Amino acid sequence: MATTNKRARVSTLLGNTRVLALIAFLLALVIWLAVSINESPVVERVVRDVKIEVDGSMPAQLGYEAFGADNLYVDVTVSGKRYEVGDNVLTPDDLTVTAVTTSVDSPGKYTLQLRAASKDPNPDYKIISKSKDTIDVYFDAPKTIDVPVEPVVRSSGNLVDSSKFLTQDPIPSQTSVAVRGPATYVEKISHAYAYADTSGNLRNSETFDATLKIVDENDDTVKYLSTDAAENITVTVPVYQITTLPVTVSFSSTPSAYIDNPPKVRISPSTIHVAVDPDKLEGMKRISIGTIDFSEIESGTTDLTLRASEMTEGIPMDPSDEFSVTVNTGNLSTRTIEIARPNIKVTNNATDLEVRPVRDPITVTLIGPESDLAELTASSIKFTADLTGRNVEEGTTRLALTPSVSSETCWCYGGYSCRAVIRP
Repeated sequence: MATTNKRARVSTLLGNTRVLALIAFLLALVIWLAVSINESPVVERVVRDVKIEVDGSMPAQLGYEAFGADNLYVDVTVSGKRYEVGDNVLTPDDLTVTAVTTSVDSPGKYTLQLRAASKDPNPDYKIISKSKDTIDVYFDAPKTIDVPVEPVVRSSGNLVDSSKFLTQDPIPSQTSVAVRGPATYVEKISHAYAYADTSGNLRNSETFDATLKIVDENDDTVKYLSTDAAENITVTVPVYQITTLPVTVSFSSTPSAYIDNPPKVRISPSTIHVAVDPDKLEGMKRISIGTIDFSEIESGTTDLTLRASEMTEGIPMDPSDEFSVTVNTGNLSTRTIEIARPNIKVTNNATDLEVRPVRDPITVTLIGPESDLAELTASSIKFTADLTGRNVEEGTTRLALTPSVSSETCWCYGGYSCRAVIRP
């Protein structure tokens, strides 16, 4: 009975014209696909931008590398059935193009043959041709050197109005570059220039994008090089505004009582012709021509000479200018104390050597109010030997000492030093 029902249902379906039409369509589609695949026409197609790889195995045995072969591409023409070589089927990643290096046996430029192949060991298409059959590559032992960067600013007009502004040497964002390339060419390097262009008439310091150019002694560009230069190397042109300002001085090693109430100072001449940062000029009422350490100041009046060439704030238009400075501390007293075993601390020793001060007696001269001086003892004074920037070597030497006094009103006058033994 069940078998009879199944036959009835099949008979009903076959009797339905819509079902028969669908079955016919599917059969036709299958037949069409089979015929299309078997009878598909053979076409040629150009696969563009296939990356060229240089076979480095043979040169590497001689210690050579390939230079000038980065980012080289070739177009490859293939022949095959449309469904095998279509744009969505065959891509540049499916092909290899290799530069053959079997002829490389010494440093130099070689014309290498290109060999194209499929990455598929059994491709259903053929490689017909390449857009080029050879490339030129330089082979040599690699070499790396550091080259200073020399900034060059090219201006289409005057860089600044020299009657109002002053400019100094341009500053590159990178002071040197590591240059790598074939030894033969690296040894030709003479300069690394960072070229920056401007229309000029600068009124403030400005930073410009620069182009790095590495040249030989004839200013010709050296080929086959790579560098560690930042992607955007820049050059800054410092610009200062010229003006005339009243002068002042600063103090160091200042007792706390004199920080807000410094000694009276008279300076001659009282002004200076100077170039300063335009952004700072608006709020600048006077400019410091130098710093006076309290160890240089005596009781009463002290006469000193400061040179414009040594000032750190602003740029003097005449570095030969000198200033007579008179510091007046008023009527203070003087006292000497002999320190039998001075307290000396060594700081900023950047070496592994031991620096041991010899604690010979030191006699110090103290200046301050008489009543405050009377309260001081040898233990009120300590010394520091700062080794910043000093070349420390084994042996015996002398160290400059900076004294400090545990007093708000007193200070040590004069210079002090001690012997020191330096050893591992």
